[in-house]
Amino acid sequence: MTRSTERPAVTTPPTTELDETGALRHQLADELTEAGHIRTPAVDNAMRTVLRHAFAPEVPAQKAYANDIIATRHTDDGRITSSISAPWLQADMLEAARIQPGHRVLEIGSGGYNAALIAELVGPTGSVTTLDIDPAVTDRATRYLTETGYARVRVVTADAEHLPAGIVPDGGFDAVMVTVDTWDLPWIHALADGGRLVAPLRLHQYTWAIGFTKRDGALHSDEPLIVCGFVAMQGAGAWDAHLRTVPGTGVHLSWEDGTPLPVDQLAPALTREPFVAHTHVTVGGQEPFDALTLYLAGALPGFCRLSVDPDGDNGVLNPPPRHWPGAAIVRGASLARLATERIADGDDGSGLYELVVHGYGPHGRLTAQEMADQVQHWQRNHRAALSPRITIRAVADCGPVPVAGDPHVFVKKHTSIAIDWPIVPGTAALLTDDEGRYLLHLRSANKPIWRPGQWALLGGNTEKGESCDAAIVRELDEEAGLAIPDLAAFATLDTLDANGSFKDRVRVYHGRLNVPAHEIELREGIQLRWTRIEETAQMTMDPGTAAVLHAHHRAPRPRGSRDATLPVVEVREPRDHRSRSIVGAHLVLVRDGAVLLGERHPSSAFAPSTWHLPAGHREDMEAAISCMVREAEEETGLRIAEGDLSLVHVLDLLDPSSTIPRVQFFFSPSRWEGEPTVREPECCTEWRWWPLDALPEPTVEYTRVALEAISRGTLYTAMGWS
Repeated sequence: MTRSTERPAVTTPPTTELDETGALRHQLADELTEAGHIRTPAVDNAMRTVLRHAFAPEVPAQKAYANDIIATRHTDDGRITSSISAPWLQADMLEAARIQPGHRVLEIGSGGYNAALIAELVGPTGSVTTLDIDPAVTDRATRYLTETGYARVRVVTADAEHLPAGIVPDGGFDAVMVTVDTWDLPWIHALADGGRLVAPLRLHQYTWAIGFTKRDGALHSDEPLIVCGFVAMQGAGAWDAHLRTVPGTGVHLSWEDGTPLPVDQLAPALTREPFVAHTHVTVGGQEPFDALTLYLAGALPGFCRLSVDPDGDNGVLNPPPRHWPGAAIVRGASLARLATERIADGDDGSGLYELVVHGYGPHGRLTAQEMADQVQHWQRNHRAALSPRITIRAVADCGPVPVAGDPHVFVKKHTSIAIDWPIVPGTAALLTDDEGRYLLHLRSANKPIWRPGQWALLGGNTEKGESCDAAIVRELDEEAGLAIPDLAAFATLDTLDANGSFKDRVRVYHGRLNVPAHEIELREGIQLRWTRIEETAQMTMDPGTAAVLHAHHRAPRPRGSRDATLPVVEVREPRDHRSRSIVGAHLVLVRDGAVLLGERHPSSAFAPSTWHLPAGHREDMEAAISCMVREAEEETGLRIAEGDLSLVHVLDLLDPSSTIPRVQFFFSPSRWEGEPTVREPECCTEWRWWPLDALPEPTVEYTRVALEAISRGTLYTAMGWS
């Protein structure tokens, strides 16, 4: 690549120093290439050409060429506000930017060295603009860029939140590189269509360096996410962690990408031992699980990050590391947080850990299980995926703004960020013999595994970065010492829950095997047996296995190309043979002809921004009237004795959007203690008394129907059945 000829000769150091820094520079480039951070000749040439030590004259040459950051500016209290990033991360981000000769590039967050690297990549026909809010930083960048021969780099002092007029070229920049920790990406409009934007994007206190391509006005990620750290954005784009402290505990909760919730009510919960929900998902001692944290942030409404004072007596078992706050959710007066338990030494000696969830408070068990279920869902369906796909659009281009609590959508100031988690299938082997029988595997009934105690196919999950083709070969070897030479993809099995929601996906492979079951060395599970299709009706079968066997029995198709589109076998998990209903309890509190209603939170999963009675669902082994007493206190702070409650209506409801009937009990108290207050602000924003003959709009439809029936003295109403 042709390099700039504007290098001044007056700053040439002694020959011995040139030899030393040159050797260090080439040694660093060799290390970065060996580690895979440098992947193209252009980036390799830039890293070997630009004098890194010239942009950090305050440190020795050895430190300047170490694979680490160089802090160049601090606040009075010691925080770093400007630095030269670690070379490995600079190389990764430059590769992700895909900068070509002649490109016009904007760098946000200046320092000089990275701008010089970009200048080498764009060559004399391209242009580089580097921008920073701090004049001391831009003065320094201007000085060192000039001294090293890169005076053609334009240095701008401005707040990046709103780019100065005239800075964006016609048609937009070909690439935008952000080198500060940014909470939002307000630069979509400044990027040319087809251009690249690379930024360390902050989501729930983790920062990922992500490469995007602009297509049809939106940013689309197509690079692996890299956990990293940068100095924080300053000015109008600075982020707010929305930090809240639980009184008297030293426990801090942060809702950086969500609506902050009250935390004062959590103090009593932390005085008791937590309930521990085991996920049976393991990680190595040096294995990051930041992707899981990102998944939980999108899957669990009210997600936050938990940190603790290191010397505080807060009752939190297994506190998170100081710089990596733990994943947590708040449910009223209860809280759950992700933690780990060491269960073995691990192959590398650094330990093997199980991910567990600690639940605190009156509903700690339910809250912990809610998070544990999502951890297990991630394990089954997403862990082996290389990277989620992220799409970012300007809020102004999104139409109606999505609710901030919607799963896997993060609404920020300027953009809406949608995260799509690719589903990585599990694998299963449909093995047949010459008699048309199927090889079935009886799974252990006493282990926390998928389909315990049922007959199923051999197989298992893919591992990180592993193809399904490789996974089924490995699983057959691990489970039974089998090697099947003619395996070919047969079908995709999708399992839905009883309500029709997707649960998991398995790629099924077909192969031939003519070996007696007793001669196969079974290493996992209880038993193998060859089974005829008519015998399966008498066996405790995995529903998915049964569906695949019958699909093959009906149409055993010839094995074709592995790349052909596979037929889909869809199976819905069975319901209990007895009819089940969800039981709800509703409080009808009337005073001076007015009834107490609450406005549901805009991000509530049920009836957002709609008026409704104080209500809740019955929990395990709880009478409906006991549920009413509990829910009244949890939601409103009102204290009501069971003996003061009377049943005033029963509404038998079949909602069109659900296949599960609901039996709604309506109770009215003869007396109560206290005044209604908002105790669960994530569900309800206010309580208000409304005249019975002038209910607000909108009110939940079945609530309105029930109140009208109560006014007529009607005890029972069937709704939605006809």
